[in-house]
Amino acid sequence: MVFLAKLTSGTIPELAMLSDPFLQLPTLNSVNVVWFTEFGGVEHHVIYGEQLEHKVQAKTTKLSKVAEDSRSRWVQSYNKVTPRDIWRHEAQVTGLIPGQRLPYQVVSQDASQSVSSRVFSLASQPPSDANVKILLTSDHQLMPMTAANLEKVAQMGLDLDGIFFAGDMVNVSDRASEWFDDQGGGAFFPCLQGRAHYTLNGHTYHGGELIQHLPLFTTVGNH
Repeated sequence: MVFLAKLTSGTIPELAMLSDPFLQLPTLNSVNVVWFTEFGGVEHHVIYGEQLEHKVQAKTTKLSKVAEDSRSRWVQSYNKVTPRDIWRHEAQVTGLIPGQRLPYQVVSQDASQSVSSRVFSLASQPPSDANVKILLTSDHQLMPMTAANLEKVAQMGLDLDGIFFAGDMVNVSDRASEWFDDQGGGAFFPCLQGRAHYTLNGHTYHGGELIQHLPLFTTVGNH
């Protein structure tokens, strides 16, 4: 979650990531690591291994169609659709052994400073004869119970191997805040990364730290 602070003249804003890293597209010996920032930067990479001894560069792409609008619940308000600058970083971690889980961390740098994620864990695709446990979920759409349900999943310690998402992730797909930092506290990535802050019946739920460690498989819904 990123909050904007008022800066005095000459102050350099501290770098921050817009999301934690998450995993996608596992094969038997690789998995992709993806994360987002609100700065283009000069270098983005993943370090991984038992001692974080390996490094792989990320490919960076600026998102072309994300914006905020008059119905966005964000730190700023708008009276018209206004583009928002967000960059996506993706690196493929290779040389993995099925069944082995390794630590990893992502790092993003600009010309004068850098920001790092916490250390999480990754694994490649399980062998074809392995018993796997999958979480099936859908229709998050900033709904009131989403953060609470995902927090309960994380608390259950189910030793999951992946998450299947059957569509309808947000309500307005090009409204950036619904993915990252809707001020209601239940945006898509925060709920799946244990960084939400959705208050329901006097209790604040944070979702679950899930996709930092588990591959996310999605399909397009009608939202």
